[in-house]
This record gives sequence, C-alpha cells and structure tokens, in this order.
Amino acid sequence: MFVDDHHADGRIAAWCKAALDEQHARVADSPDRFFVPPYVGVKGWVGVRLDRPDTDWIDLAILLERGWADVAPKSVVRAGVQPQKPPPVRPTTDGARAKAALERITRVCLALPEAAFVREGRHATFRVGKKAFAYFLDNHHGDAAIGVCVRVSRPKAETLARKEPKRFYLPAYIGSRGWLGVRVDAARVDWDDVADRVGESYRAVAPKRLRSTSALRSH
Repeated sequence: MFVDDHHADGRIAAWCKAALDEQHARVADSPDRFFVPPYVGVKGWVGVRLDRPDTDWIDLAILLERGWADVAPKSVVRAGVQPQKPPPVRPTTDGARAKAALERITRVCLALPEAAFVREGRHATFRVGKKAFAYFLDNHHGDAAIGVCVRVSRPKAETLARKEPKRFYLPAYIGSRGWLGVRVDAARVDWDDVADRVGESYRAVAPKRLRSTSALRSH
C-alpha cells in the first residue's frame, strides 16, 4: 500500500506485507527508515519511508516481492515474477475530424422541430421530446469509428452493415435494437444521405404534430 501523510503522520511511505520477525528486525536496525504501520502492523506489515534521500529502492523491490510471494497463489509464485506486457495500443480517431463531424451533424439535427441534444463527453444524444432519434459516437468502446447512429429496422441495419461495411456498421449495444451506425469519418461523406437518414429516424419517433409541420417539410 502506498500512503501519503496517513492520519497526518508526515510520512510518504509504502506499507509492505512481511513476517513479524522481519518487521521487528528492520524497525530495530533502522528506525529512521522503517516503522510499524497502524492497523496492519500487528500482522507483520512493515512501513518503509520513501521520502528520504537514501531510500534503497532495490531493497524495497526485494521486500515487495517477498510480500507478494506470501499472498500470491502458489502456482503464480512458482512461475516467478514476469515482466509486465506493454499495455495494448488503444484505437484512436482524428480529433479535428470528429469535432467537424459533430458540428455538422448538430446543425442537421437541430434544424428539425423541437430537437435538442445533450453532449456526453465525446458523444452526443439528439432527442425530440424524450425519445432519441440520433447519437453521435466518437470511438465508442474503442471501435475507431466516428459515426452517427439512426433508427432503422434491425434487418435493414444488418443488411447495410454487411453490404457496405465501409459506410455502415452495427454500433455496440444498440445495434441489436434497431440502430444503424453511419460513418462520417471518411475523406468524403455524403451529408445529404446522412441528413435524409437522420430525418427518417426523427420521423419514426417524433409526435405527429411535428412530423407534419412546414419546418420539417422544408428540411
């Protein structure tokens, strides 16, 4: 455990799992470097100060490994300490392109009667009343896509995603519930087609009085 000024003790330290005899020996030999931590000290844990210029990091590593071996499953201990694998490279998207796409789709959606949107980090939800008719998703769950999700029937969504995977996809979680992802991160995007699909999605959930307004017809 790493602790910083625990209960105002003025120490930056690590509390390491250890046997009682090792705890006693270290504290007795170097009380300026080692101490008995509260709560867990009675079980053999030893505190190691990290705020001293003479901190022995190699000794600390050995102490940590002993504590690890004391609590780790035997099969893991037998395998020994292995170097950690580098973290996986997470997919990314073009920030400037995502910003421009969100601005464009926001203009399209908010041109519809009584449409509203909520920004949620890198994503956005567009609603009419309480019903969502479009989602803007940027690298949703690491899919490396910038897309606009619209309502369509599930069979149609599956067909489009299968036939034109560079333009359409099934978004995570909502793809199985009648939503289609339309990619807007290509060098050229057919925004007229995107606007038409957003309009169809809007009409699928908007109140009848809004579907028949002149504003919607002009859109």
